[in-house]
Amino acid sequence: MRPRLGFPIALLLAAAALPAASAATPESSTRIPLRDVPLDRSQTREVHTPTSFDLVGFSWRGPAPDEVEVRTRGSGGWSEWTELEATAGGSEPLWTGPADTAQVRATRGGADATADLELIVINPGARPAPDADTRIDGSPPVVSRAQWGADEGLMTWAPEPTRTRAVVVHHTAGTNDYDCAQSADIVRAIYRYHAVELQWGDIGYHALVDKCGTVFEGRAGGLRGDVVGGHARGFNQETFGVSMLGNYDRVTPSSKAVESVAEISAWKLGTAGVRADGRTELVAGPANNSHHPAGAVVALPTIFGHRDVSKTICPGQRGYEKLGLIRARAAVLQRHALP
Repeated sequence: MRPRLGFPIALLLAAAALPAASAATPESSTRIPLRDVPLDRSQTREVHTPTSFDLVGFSWRGPAPDEVEVRTRGSGGWSEWTELEATAGGSEPLWTGPADTAQVRATRGGADATADLELIVINPGARPAPDADTRIDGSPPVVSRAQWGADEGLMTWAPEPTRTRAVVVHHTAGTNDYDCAQSADIVRAIYRYHAVELQWGDIGYHALVDKCGTVFEGRAGGLRGDVVGGHARGFNQETFGVSMLGNYDRVTPSSKAVESVAEISAWKLGTAGVRADGRTELVAGPANNSHHPAGAVVALPTIFGHRDVSKTICPGQRGYEKLGLIRARAAVLQRHALP
């Protein structure tokens, strides 16, 4: 996902300004079918959302649009236009921070495709910022699912066992301008989007890392064992997905985030006896955005970026440039743990 400017057709979604979520406000999500909203003379659509939101995403009918872009406005001015990449069931989510208005534009085959979209807005509620003080089977300190507020009643995915042979590094995209006290809210919003709105049944990543270096437990069972994630279509088997909160296409990940990605990667690969600076072979599964056909045997580093296997910019250019450092640091951390 990356910010972009310039587009022939704009769709305006205006929402009434609403109070920010409080500690007593539960999480909520709303779907708005844009086909039900009439176009006005300027070829825009206006939608009044029932609540304020902090995260947006889209689902659609038929084939994925060629492009979907969105920008939002809260108490300040408009954000930059951001292109959302397609994933299984819809678009990737975009953390916006408190906002009450969104502008959306989309095309398919050179024509306006907004009528086929459903706008999904999520308010994660608010909770006190948790401490990263949980260790799972010798892991680095993490914020557990219970601590960040995972509603386990939303989880409908039955954990599927696998073995871990590699780590895939991602970024969540969205804003980098968040306070780390909000990180649990971001994780909770992504969880609801993945589990409920995209119908994955759980959050896709096994672990998430914020810019302050805090690690959050992701997919259920992903730290206590080896389970299939939902983070890299075609390569979810035998991999462990770690995602940095933020957009690291133009912004360099913080040293704390890089260190924590190295730590969780070193530990997880170490539990499987896999060297962080090694190489492995994975068999590609079916995926419409993969670089590799189903059944292909692909040689990869044991820590690699999402873009190495899929048609995406994830984990962003600046994030991708840190993979060498992450591998080297993870290897040092493993030095006394592996023979």
